[in-house]
Amino acid sequence: MKPKLLFEQLLSRQDLSSDQMQEVIHACMTGEFSDVQIATFLALMRMKSETVNELTAAAKVMRQLAHKIDLGNPLIDIVGTGGDGRNTFNVSTACSFVVAAAGIKVAKHGNRSVSSRSGSADLLEQAGFILNLSDSQVQNCINQCQLAFLFAPHYHPAMQHARAARQQLGIRTLFNLLGPLINPAQVKRQVVGVFSTNWLKTIATVLANLGSERSLVISSQDGLDEISIAAKSEVVEYRDGNFKQWFISPEDYGLKHSSLDAIIVDSPEQSLHLIQSVLSGDSGPARDIVLLNSAAAIYCAKDGISFDASIEEARIAIDSGKANHCFNKLRLLTQTLNKESNHE
Repeated sequence: MKPKLLFEQLLSRQDLSSDQMQEVIHACMTGEFSDVQIATFLALMRMKSETVNELTAAAKVMRQLAHKIDLGNPLIDIVGTGGDGRNTFNVSTACSFVVAAAGIKVAKHGNRSVSSRSGSADLLEQAGFILNLSDSQVQNCINQCQLAFLFAPHYHPAMQHARAARQQLGIRTLFNLLGPLINPAQVKRQVVGVFSTNWLKTIATVLANLGSERSLVISSQDGLDEISIAAKSEVVEYRDGNFKQWFISPEDYGLKHSSLDAIIVDSPEQSLHLIQSVLSGDSGPARDIVLLNSAAAIYCAKDGISFDASIEEARIAIDSGKANHCFNKLRLLTQTLNKESNHE
């Protein structure tokens, strides 16, 4: 599709067909479009607003171009779109250790920051984790720690063609929405946080279109892309071919309604400090938001468990020291695997 025709169509607020969307995403991901053309496309898509069909088509292309990894199933991913502008610490990354410590295999897909102060990769590198691992090394992490981090650039090399445009734009784009939809381990169960409640049903429907077995898509009424401790949060759950909408408040589960001020960070260092305090058993707003969001993942991953029971499992994973042990064990394992591969 010629860029001029594409831009005219989007300027007139006309949706793209699935075929058109696949063609354009392929052009963006293969170097056919320039940085200016990619940025223009992303800005116009944001102005028009992306549809279920467009996102489904785009995700299919991204999945086709990805380097896939088979880690077996069941697996879960806990991921947010980002782009909420709130600069909270890396809650979903913290939850990954808690959920893994609760006995659930987690394939955490993440990247460096594009529009926030601390992406999951920034935080993990600050903590000393090695992210550039081979497929067999990633499998080793899953086998030994129930958890592996899938560093997006390694699995989505085609994304390099859009990186400059995204960074220069510096705003939330289509790719924030696509990130949670293209886990290279092809997980069938996911908790996905979105930056606005307007996107809940859309993203849940796209996940269903892409073959998800079960998903929770979450957004809080104060604009977080996760369950909030400062407001009610809305959930669209997809399970057994059906969608269900429900709400979560911290008070529903014996947790305090708290200001977000205590969980805002300016850097990966500050985010790491908060995560380590939570995993060490410290109480407060950071612990509470990790409990709520870890519970969402446990609830999504396990059959026949209530949300109350999921909260309790998350609490035990932290207070037993298992989550902190998972953090330290996985960090050491990635370092050891990296040294071994360097000596080969």
